This record gives sequence, C-alpha cells and structure tokens, in this order.
Amino acid sequence: MSAFLKNEADEVGFKTTEIYDKILLIEDFISQEEVQELLNVIASIKEEDWKIEYTSNLKRFCLEKFGRDDVENLVNEGKFEITRNWEDKNYNIKDHKIQKIILERIDPLIRKANPNYELSGMAVLQRMQEGVELKSHTDQHTDPAIQYATILYINDDYVDGEIFFKNINLKLKPKPGSMLVFPGTEEYEHGVVTVGPGPIRYVLTGFVKIIGFYDNNKYNDRYIVENGM
Repeated sequence: MSAFLKNEADEVGFKTTEIYDKILLIEDFISQEEVQELLNVIASIKEEDWKIEYTSNLKRFCLEKFGRDDVENLVNEGKFEITRNWEDKNYNIKDHKIQKIILERIDPLIRKANPNYELSGMAVLQRMQEGVELKSHTDQHTDPAIQYATILYINDDYVDGEIFFKNINLKLKPKPGSMLVFPGTEEYEHGVVTVGPGPIRYVLTGFVKIIGFYDNNKYNDRYIVENGM
C-alpha cells in the first residue's frame, strides 16, 4: 500500500518519494516564491508574539480532550505531556494569505484520501534556535486523534537540526518547500536533533486527525454526565 497522500499528490503533479514505509516526501509542495513569502512573514513577527500560541493552544486542546484547561495540573496528574521550554517556539499565521494558499492545496488531497480525516493546524510556524532540540516522542501519545503529521520545510541553512525517527534509524533534512508526511503511531517516534550555531530552523506544522474523535470520548462533559462520573 502506498504512503498516505502519495497517490493523491501524484495525481495532481507533485513529485513524491516514499523515503521509508509510510514516510512520504512531497517535493516543491510550495514554490520558492511562496517560501520567500513565509520568510517575509517570519521577519515581521515581533519577539513577544512568539510567546502566545503554544500556551493558548495547550489550553484549547486540554479543554477539548479533558473538559478542563488547567494544563499544569493535568501534567502533574500524569494525564498530559508537554514539551518544556517550548513557550516561545510557535506562531499562528492563520490570518495570512500564504497560509490559506497552503491549506487550500493540501486539504483536498486529505479529503480525497480519506473523508473521515481532517487537517488540524498547518497554520503554526515553529522555530528552533541554536541549542534547541525536540526530544523523541510519539504524536498519538499526546493526541490519539492524530493519524499523520505534516511538516512543511521553510529553510535548510541551519546547522544540524535534522528530524530523526528513533525506531528506524533515519535522519532527514528536507529542502525548503518540501512537505514531510508520516504516521503518528509509536513506530514513527521522532524528534529533532539539537540545532547548531547559526540560522534558526523554521517549519510549518499540522496534523491529520479523525473527524469528531472527541465528540464522545471519556473526558467529554456529556459523557461524564451520562455515565455518572
């Protein structure tokens, strides 16, 4: 079976490579002009604005999943995991024209591949400065609704900073404009090597999730009431 989105991307003319079983690289998903537009957006972001998205997004997700948004308490209770020291690494570009272009390009591919899936995100810029790493993790451990991760690469002039897949001994540094798609399952546990001195590493991230996954999950308020919890 082909990797998720391979057939759909091939049909509309993208060059794709299945790097490993179910790990798909879509080359030139956006043009170099569009890459530059993203870089222009990045250059316009105020430093203090990098410190908004991660915390607010955690609260939104916890409210959806657990019916409460006291993130630290959920972490202390062992119900939720977060990446420490990540408070200044994300910025939401949902109001920018370039984000809408990207969304309109990928969303039809996902809906054609599986109508039960939806794209979450693909609006969050992620930055990693010198000395920053992303420890190995499994996406579904944090959010079981996640089926696939999508990462759009914006630059590759940073030192080190490769994405790695722990269980398959694989490291990658895709070129700007490329999109990486891979499952959120434990087999594809992944992280990012510590970024070296020099340019900051920038990507645009998103997730493919099951539609309505939390409508009747055990943390949903209606479920709690109906089951006397």
